[in-house]
Amino acid sequence: MNKIKLLKTLKTYPLFTFNDFIRIIRKNREYASTLLYRLRKEDLIYKIERGKYTLHDDPLIFASYIQIPSYISFWTASRFYDFTEQLPRDITIASAKPKREINFLGTKIKFIKMKNFFGYKKERYMNFNIFIAEKEKVVIDCLLTKSVPLDEVVKAIKTKELSINKLVKYAIKIKNKALIKRLGYLLEKSGYECRRLEKYTDINYIPLDPAFKVKGKKNKNWKIIVNRKIE
Repeated sequence: MNKIKLLKTLKTYPLFTFNDFIRIIRKNREYASTLLYRLRKEDLIYKIERGKYTLHDDPLIFASYIQIPSYISFWTASRFYDFTEQLPRDITIASAKPKREINFLGTKIKFIKMKNFFGYKKERYMNFNIFIAEKEKVVIDCLLTKSVPLDEVVKAIKTKELSINKLVKYAIKIKNKALIKRLGYLLEKSGYECRRLEKYTDINYIPLDPAFKVKGKKNKNWKIIVNRKIE
């Protein structure tokens, strides 16, 4: 297989492993290793991490394939769905297992371990399928991990693009009382009816925003200490 044909074939993969490379060129490991080294020296192939490579300089194409299962969420998914005007440099991935972050051409790909691994889908991006959180799961993930400022979560809720029924269903499925309280309060403040969530709360008060001091009025309905204003 000549170089042009090989590169054209490799470009159809979001990422490929060394074993994929051997299978494609149909040569032994020693030959494959030498050829791969030469292509990398020519900057025709990028190394993602040990044993994983790509021809694409846009990490969003391959980020959800680095570790399987995983999916794009948090800041990155918020931007993908236009929930935020922010332009996060890092790519944030929800992963079923812990994994160290990767630096790819100056972009950090960060992995956040999630116990509640559902609510994601395939989405078409740059002629590839990527795995990304559903819009509702983006909100849930952000509230669970506190990895995105609360203001950005409120923006997502106020877009009117979310299924409130799905949001409520996912919160109940996860059974995290702090999540349920914060979500219920934010939904109510945004004008949505969410009575179904009330029976899943308890008597303990929690701050609305964990990033702020625990000081403010108490919302008795959701057992929330309103320690900051939300727009």
